Amino acid sequence: MFKKITISLLTTTLLILPSFAATGEAANQYITMDTGILKNNRVLIPLRAVSENLGAEVNWNKELKNINITKGESTILLTINSKKILVNHEELYLDVPAELNDNTTYVPARFISQTLGADVQWNQQTSQATITLDGKQLQVTMAKPKVQVPNTKRITAKQQQIFVDKLNEATNLSSIKQIRTYFNAYFTDRFINQIIRDKGLEYDFKFKIISQSSLTYPDSNTARLSQYSGSSSIYGNKETLYRRATFVYTNKGWKVDRVEFSLIEEILNP
Repeated sequence: MFKKITISLLTTTLLILPSFAATGEAANQYITMDTGILKNNRVLIPLRAVSENLGAEVNWNKELKNINITKGESTILLTINSKKILVNHEELYLDVPAELNDNTTYVPARFISQTLGADVQWNQQTSQATITLDGKQLQVTMAKPKVQVPNTKRITAKQQQIFVDKLNEATNLSSIKQIRTYFNAYFTDRFINQIIRDKGLEYDFKFKIISQSSLTYPDSNTARLSQYSGSSSIYGNKETLYRRATFVYTNKGWKVDRVEFSLIEEILNP
């Protein structure tokens, strides 16, 4: 018979309090990671990464979907999506189960304190949990939530090519008579005003290869398209020009709002 104990992790206090009082335990090894998660008022940490960095051994049973953690004379057994765990053959119940997120097991931060005896502190201003045990200190920063942009709202490859072509045309405005009308469907008014004032883009290089592009979404209403193209100068230097276009989502769809350039030179034969 296992002894049954119920414990509450009280993980919401990790969000409410600016920090916990320090225990005075000194650390001589510092490790940082940015893979924590804030979910439903709880601070979740990656179980394997944290446990192994604290000196514990972690074994995963794929068939049973359970995890065995060993540190010294302590053994912990937990199962994905189950609140029941075994700590040194004692049956404990958590208020939230371990969960899988992108093939990584996450548990509340206080789980490490309750089972391994680590000191856990939370800094609400920096969104960072500090875990200290046996002279080792881990600082786990909460990862920023991934931006979810519906497929119907994303910029397609065909649209990317159209925007690239229009930006290439904006390198030289001399042949365009009605600039505002011509670019109105693709550029914001602010950006059109800028290229009119500057008489075109800063560099007249025309980017064409979409495969040398990277499209990201900082938020659901902002996108960035980065492109690069290399060439060799007469001096034997390798020059790479980077162009980054920032898009904003308007009531008429995506439009270019800003363009930035960077020219990087690499000395091949100094």
